Amino acid sequence: MSINPFSAAAQQMLLGPAVRQNHALEHATIVLLAQKYPDVRFSGISFAVGFFVFGEVPEEAVLPTAQEALQLLRTTQPELAVHERCGTNLAVAGMLSGLSAMAVGRLRRPYRTANNAILASTAALVLARPLGLMVQRYITTQTPNETMRIERVIPMQLFGAPAYFVKTDNPQANRLFG
Repeated sequence: MSINPFSAAAQQMLLGPAVRQNHALEHATIVLLAQKYPDVRFSGISFAVGFFVFGEVPEEAVLPTAQEALQLLRTTQPELAVHERCGTNLAVAGMLSGLSAMAVGRLRRPYRTANNAILASTAALVLARPLGLMVQRYITTQTPNETMRIERVIPMQLFGAPAYFVKTDNPQANRLFG
């Protein structure tokens, strides 16, 4: 049973369980593909109905690697859900550095200086790395449940680059609440 479009949109906007589980599977798949193809640069993006993998690899490598990633996430390597180069880390860094600079801007003189704004932003960037990984672990990814399955891989070209959409179905996660 496939997710309806309204539920998929709500999942995307509210970071529902289907998106979070696909996000974890996307990370794990990319980690395993990068181990098999170390000279290829990979990226991805997740949705409620699956995820994209961007990278020049043979089409026949993607499905078995995604299936292996799903098995590892559920069993021995749930830590594969968290990735060093995830966009979540960038979002956390941007928010923290922006908020810290704004906070300095609200201070009274003589503390409201460019040096203090730079110092606060730098401190925020140092904190952003461990915080970004924590946000991934507890907010933007989730270990896939037992009902999640990979339906198929759809190869395509996006902006002239090879891409693969890994279509998933996850009946338990398709409901946003309950």
